[in-house]
Amino acid sequence: MNSFRYATPAAIYFGKECVSKNIEKISSCGKKILILTSHFIEGHKNVALEDVTNALDKEGCTYKIIDNVGENPTVEQVAEVTAAAREFGPDSIIAIGGGSVIDCSKAVSCYLPYPDADPYDHFFGEWVSYGRTENECSIPVFSVPTTAGTGADVTGGAVLTRQDTDTKLTTAQFLVSKASFLDPRYIEGSPYYLLDTGAMDTLAHGVETYVNVNSNFMNRSIAEIGFKLFSQYKDALAAKTLSGDDFDKMQIAASVIGMAFMQAGTTLPHGMSYPLSHHKGLNHGLGCAIFLGEYVRSFKDKSIVQPVIEMCGFKTIDEFADYVKEITNRDVDIEVSEEEIDEWTDDFAALDFRLARHPEPISRDEIHKIYHDSLAKYIK
Repeated sequence: MNSFRYATPAAIYFGKECVSKNIEKISSCGKKILILTSHFIEGHKNVALEDVTNALDKEGCTYKIIDNVGENPTVEQVAEVTAAAREFGPDSIIAIGGGSVIDCSKAVSCYLPYPDADPYDHFFGEWVSYGRTENECSIPVFSVPTTAGTGADVTGGAVLTRQDTDTKLTTAQFLVSKASFLDPRYIEGSPYYLLDTGAMDTLAHGVETYVNVNSNFMNRSIAEIGFKLFSQYKDALAAKTLSGDDFDKMQIAASVIGMAFMQAGTTLPHGMSYPLSHHKGLNHGLGCAIFLGEYVRSFKDKSIVQPVIEMCGFKTIDEFADYVKEITNRDVDIEVSEEEIDEWTDDFAALDFRLARHPEPISRDEIHKIYHDSLAKYIK
């Protein structure tokens, strides 16, 4: 067995009311707290925010709420939020929301002590490969996920949108939450397109990290837990009949697979999806999943992906690909052109670091085929 490193420093508290039952874990780090969250869809209450503020009130804490963190946070937004945070002077940050809010919170904590630093230079000036284990958040970040997909509550980094290069990139720093509070009540009332995108993001993270050449025995074993959980709720997700323990399994699967993929990262579908987020405004999880079926079909050595397919509850690669297409088709409404596909193919084929993670040689034409076949329904 080859040597490897494995690091998941974030503590996890799972279960209903886990925030109120463990609020001292937060208040013991200081009683002046910045809360970052986002606007919820009309008609949907931010139950997690209510739970957090009620618990902090009982602890006698002071807090400031910033509730406008956007999807796919930009470097500029992080800098803006950090400026507001410096004025407040928090002892810790609570991130309430999906991966965008959690990533923004970790980035804010990292940038706080450096008011004179250019944010682009700070976050991307010195790229360091996977392998760091020292948390570079300046104050503790506590994550309260209200979606089940990104795994950002346990991963060691923050994905930010770079407007200078029109792409998304993980920060150079190792940034990880001090603790994550997984309460399945926070996803129970979500609209199905959010449940779909979370489940698909989880699935993409798991499949991509499992086949990644940099993965190891440890993180693949943990990903297998997530695959088996997914197999138990996939049919209810497709039928829109999720209930009871399904939400528990979704919440745990997202974080478990987050622990796995932070060790090696993702491969092709994630990188291929970024133009859909930037240019078409497509939700990240659905964007990754659009390519997932054709990605697994593209493998020359099917034995690499067949075990994953079976652990996820499917008999064949085609069955898996058809399922993913069924979920994404009901949520995605975009238009793309052949010219855009050609441009995206050329840009992606130049990303040597992405291609190096893929377990087989892959050509520009093969990448184009994945793009074209995945997006065929949306070509105008």
